[in-house]
Amino acid sequence: MSVLVTGGTGFVGGAIVRALVKQGERVHVLARRTSKTENLTVQGVEIAYGDILDKESIKSALKGCTTLYHAAALYDLWGLDEKTLMETECEWTRNALDAAQAVNIKKVIYTSTAVGIVEQKGKIGTETTKHRGYFLSKYERAKYEAEKIALSYLDKGLPIIIVNPVSVYGPGDLKPSGRAVVDFINGRMPGLFDGSNSFVYLDDVGIGHTLAADKGRVGERYILSGNIVTLNEWGELICQLSGVKMVPIIPAFLVGIFALFGETFSRFTKEPPVLSWETFRIASYGLRVGGSKAEKELGIVYTPLENGLRKTIIWYWEQGLLKQKPDCSWGD
Repeated sequence: MSVLVTGGTGFVGGAIVRALVKQGERVHVLARRTSKTENLTVQGVEIAYGDILDKESIKSALKGCTTLYHAAALYDLWGLDEKTLMETECEWTRNALDAAQAVNIKKVIYTSTAVGIVEQKGKIGTETTKHRGYFLSKYERAKYEAEKIALSYLDKGLPIIIVNPVSVYGPGDLKPSGRAVVDFINGRMPGLFDGSNSFVYLDDVGIGHTLAADKGRVGERYILSGNIVTLNEWGELICQLSGVKMVPIIPAFLVGIFALFGETFSRFTKEPPVLSWETFRIASYGLRVGGSKAEKELGIVYTPLENGLRKTIIWYWEQGLLKQKPDCSWGD
């Protein structure tokens, strides 16, 4: 069976590709000619050159495929303005799904995010959680609106299954969540604050998508969430694995001030801030969503946070991103 993956050169899309290849699927990846595809071709992946902005190139790439995995997305919590982010996310979604409908694709696995679940503060969000009524970031709003568009295609007869990963981490993570681990170990994080987050290991996300295609029900959402922890628990675990000392707990309002000043400074340097205002808002509010539905219906087995962070920290060391060798890598 042939499948097409959009966003296959990215962090999450790459994990989906690896899981599909391991499963024995014939995998095609939509990619621009300027994209780095060497890691894909060595896996036997076929590159379909095109652009997510060009519906005709998507339709051409879908020829002979039975399933579309749409993972192309923009992840931004600082640099892009809301209009650009919103238009991009929504246009990419429409283009991919219009193309899938035009060629009568049998199934679409749509990668969304659990950020759009927008759970009530202090509660654990699920696939059926009612919207809290406001957004913490422009990224959250863009993903929420793009998912609404995806779900509207069900009424047009397109068989769609939604996958909602929480904060994805793992080897190769150079997003803000990954940089936070590196900064923590390298002593560039002055402290933590009262907050929480939900995490899922990268490989679990790839497997979760293939399970959604095999066992998921059309029209359903499946949150992929393996661990819900406080920021203090997250920090303690990094200390345990890396051998560095725990940082102090700082009042949230002071961290918020730091984020605002840092973001203002970054407007001049054009370098991403250590902590953006939107990242602070999300973490202080607390992304707390559960992934039990995927466990029950799809049969996914989540990687414990300790195991996943160990592999991730070792990868950061191997890439030369850490100042000192972490304790968890001794003997490896």
